[in-house]
Amino acid sequence: MFARPLVLAMAAAAGLTITTAPASALEFLRGDWTVTVGARGAAVPVFEGSDEMRFRPLPIFSLRRAGTRSTWKAPDDGLRLGLLEHDRLRIGLAGDLRGPRDQDDSNDLRGLGDVDWTAEIGVFAEIWASDVLRFSGEVRRGIGGHEGIMADLGVDYVVRPEPAWTLSVGPRVRLGSDEYMDTYFGVTPAQSARSGLPVYDPDGGLRSVGVLASAQVALTQSWNLLGYARYDRLMGDVADAPLVRFRGSRDQFSAGAGLSYSFDVAPFGPR
Repeated sequence: MFARPLVLAMAAAAGLTITTAPASALEFLRGDWTVTVGARGAAVPVFEGSDEMRFRPLPIFSLRRAGTRSTWKAPDDGLRLGLLEHDRLRIGLAGDLRGPRDQDDSNDLRGLGDVDWTAEIGVFAEIWASDVLRFSGEVRRGIGGHEGIMADLGVDYVVRPEPAWTLSVGPRVRLGSDEYMDTYFGVTPAQSARSGLPVYDPDGGLRSVGVLASAQVALTQSWNLLGYARYDRLMGDVADAPLVRFRGSRDQFSAGAGLSYSFDVAPFGPR
């Protein structure tokens, strides 16, 4: 499976996290942590591969050691809990919640059935190669609506032209396993009879390549305003899927804005 090398590499990193973390979970939690919470609204495709847009509310959340280098969070970062944070390296747990895909959401989905809510759990790693260049990756497995494996990879060029402003831009790559592709882009004989689309059995691999740009401004020491735009070009078996070829588009656009609040906590007192 395409994702196995990524999973093994990041699992090894997670294992390093466990072995280098303090022996006591209580000791691990000691000290100051920075919590960031907020909300954003985004204009996104009705479904992956759609040529129609809809508004969607999304959460903002991160938890990291206070005072670490990784104070910047990209708009497409999942829900992340840093377990190992050392200078330019950060490794930990990643999660996301994927909303349902209801065939009543669009006439294009009629006959394909519904896909339920999915919790996605996995690991992430990010490395700051320099003060302005970040490499980041997540590998997550779905539980619920789909049980596939996804990998999201990105590079960000991050600059601060003014103390309050942070600008970023960088490429993105998305991959998906066979199970993920079958759930969202496959067409079974029964679905073909109901929808009129040809039978299709996609393989796992590359889902899309794209670019993300964002602008963030610190309104105060705790409040942060975010705006971003993203373009993705669907690739491989996703681009060839009947749902995309006959009813959707390979070109995917999204944009959004949000507001977040950060504060420090010490769950179990000082170190």
